Amino acid sequence: MTNAPPCRIALARARAYLLLAPEGGLLSALFLASFVSSAQTIAGLLAAIVIVTFAVRTLALYLARLALEQARYWEADALLRVSLALWPWSADGLALRGVLAVALGAPDKAVAALRRAAALLPWQASFHAALAGALLAQGHGEEAAAAARRALALDPTNATAHLSLAEAEMVLGAAPHAVEDRLRAGLRAARAPEMAAALQCALAAHLFEESRLAEGALALRAAEALLGRCAPARQAELRFRIGELLAAAGQTEHAREHFLGAAALDPEGRHAAAAWHAARTS
Repeated sequence: MTNAPPCRIALARARAYLLLAPEGGLLSALFLASFVSSAQTIAGLLAAIVIVTFAVRTLALYLARLALEQARYWEADALLRVSLALWPWSADGLALRGVLAVALGAPDKAVAALRRAAALLPWQASFHAALAGALLAQGHGEEAAAAARRALALDPTNATAHLSLAEAEMVLGAAPHAVEDRLRAGLRAARAPEMAAALQCALAAHLFEESRLAEGALALRAAEALLGRCAPARQAELRFRIGELLAAAGQTEHAREHFLGAAALDPEGRHAAAAWHAARTS
């Protein structure tokens, strides 16, 4: 789109903003109609309905995001159904639907929802970054790398995209130093504790694979130190990953603590059954 004529870019952005908040266009049309016609009462009533619809849709989307962070998946799903029923072309709603699908271990549904979100708002880096993660869960390394690169082209500081690209490059057989550089670039960009912890876990796994055990242990401890600042759903995922790395390093008791913590925090998530099983066998 960067090479497109300015008028085309402006039209595309106007279309996207209307898709984000169609109520704005409807309200403008209704207010204009109230001035040029005698049906002011009807226009006012319709405007009130539009405002209420916008408020309900926005609130449902906000509450769905909170529920998702707290691993209350059934609640997040119900709220997203409400929001998307009121406006099925909500890019934010579709992106959250994709993130929910990832959390529940349904990457096919996640990819479908995130592709739609990215198509509606193609310059939203976070949508491409989330799509890259979902594609990785499907085992599509090349597509995941392409989506992550699109995200980084839009926002070079997107830590999620750095992580997804590093993981995709590992799958595709990139040089170890290139993967490490990508992970460390993500750490420099990371602002949220959840993202920093996920990158530290990925870096620890990479360093262990390279037999750099002391450095890997330091990265793993850095990830553990961030857990208390993470939302429950992400903390559960991180605890499961840390447990896997500790178990592989022979620290079974410490690993068991993390597996139990993961299962308790997110009993309905994609790692719950594996976490309970690992805790019993550790």
